[in-house]
Amino acid sequence: MHISAPLPHVDLTDAQWGLLAELVTAPQRDPSSSTADAEAAVARGIDPGQVQRDEPLLSWLKLIERREGRLAATALGAAVHYRRLCESSERRLSEVARLAEAHETTAPHLALAVRRLAQGSVTFDEALSGAARRPA
Repeated sequence: MHISAPLPHVDLTDAQWGLLAELVTAPQRDPSSSTADAEAAVARGIDPGQVQRDEPLLSWLKLIERREGRLAATALGAAVHYRRLCESSERRLSEVARLAEAHETTAPHLALAVRRLAQGSVTFDEALSGAARRPA
């Protein structure tokens, strides 16, 4: 039986989260290794100087690593990145459900349809059909 440890919660800057996201997408050459590598980083929206500042911490946290001259996200880094995306989506979905609830008295069919869609109990088409119903 394999028991895994829970993912750590990390507090990163927006730039660090951005670098991690880029490295989850694809490894990249160290931008400090050449002008071409720096230009490639800039083309991806990455500040080469910021990479130099953020790499030590992200490496220490075991979120990124150097492999064959490239910076890459580790499995832990990818897991932390995707958990953050999932948590962000859950917050957004909760906000949508709260918005529907706030308008329950003025648009009850719409509110119910949005809530059911957010809960996953109906498909998008079923929610559209339910929202279109008018009170009898």
